[in-house]
Amino acid sequence: MKLQQSLILALIVLFFTACSQGKKEEQAEVTEAKAKKVIAVTNYPIYYFTSRIVGEKAEVIFPMADSGDPAYWDPKPEAIAHMQDADLVLLNGADYEKWLNKVSLGSSSLFNTSEGFKENYIEVENMVTHTHGDEEEHSHAGIDFTLWLDFSQAAQQAEAIAAKLAELMPEDKTTIEENAQTLVAELMALDKEVITIVAGKEEMPLVVSHPVYSYFTRKYGLNVESRHWEPGQMPSDHAWEHFDELLETHPAKWMLWEGTPDQAIVDKLAEKGVSSAVFAPCAGKPDSGDFMSVMQENIERLKKVFGEV
Repeated sequence: MKLQQSLILALIVLFFTACSQGKKEEQAEVTEAKAKKVIAVTNYPIYYFTSRIVGEKAEVIFPMADSGDPAYWDPKPEAIAHMQDADLVLLNGADYEKWLNKVSLGSSSLFNTSEGFKENYIEVENMVTHTHGDEEEHSHAGIDFTLWLDFSQAAQQAEAIAAKLAELMPEDKTTIEENAQTLVAELMALDKEVITIVAGKEEMPLVVSHPVYSYFTRKYGLNVESRHWEPGQMPSDHAWEHFDELLETHPAKWMLWEGTPDQAIVDKLAEKGVSSAVFAPCAGKPDSGDFMSVMQENIERLKKVFGEV
């Protein structure tokens, strides 16, 4: 009888010990989740760089991921609340975040990832107003904000992100720095690849569909003229007349596009001896792949443009 009671008592002790351990583990998981820093970002390149650098050590959120072009984002209260709750908000800079004057965010949580090379910002002038699909009318006049298309500048942004994250999360500094070194090496490899592709052919005339390639053009020394055409909208007769005039002084054989142009546009360009190729800026989350794979695809198409394949 005493043996039976002892066994029952032992089982009861084991049960409550297990329950207590389970609660401790559950509490530890909750504590860890609460302790994880939340990093908000304002475009896809910054999201990609940050995610690569911080890994699982923090939660990275991209509130404007499903809003079309993040540069023309119209902030909604829920997204603003997420950013207000974040431990850090990483900005692209170069006047990219035009919505900042519409919201109230703690200045201590804001960090401009391009502050270190702001003297290299490029001013874009004399741009007409236009729309992208259902977005509001806007122009690209002001500062060109596609900084990351100069891959050496993208590397500088990644380094700035890593330094800020290491400051915010000193316990993870080693992991952050190691991840950043790997990412920066990959970005500089892209930089070197483009330099190699265009070497000796920088004067070859090119046309681009949008004034978002200023940093790309400057860094790699390209001979580019810009239009203001949308890939899904046939240009007007007047625009085609201007294009013909452009070709008289700038005899381009290739036109680079932000996205895949309609076949009718491709065909009309082909009639004029101009081929089309996509070089996607990748400001928003791509439908497939990631920043690095999109840029590699861009570079493969660039090889064709410059006769490398």
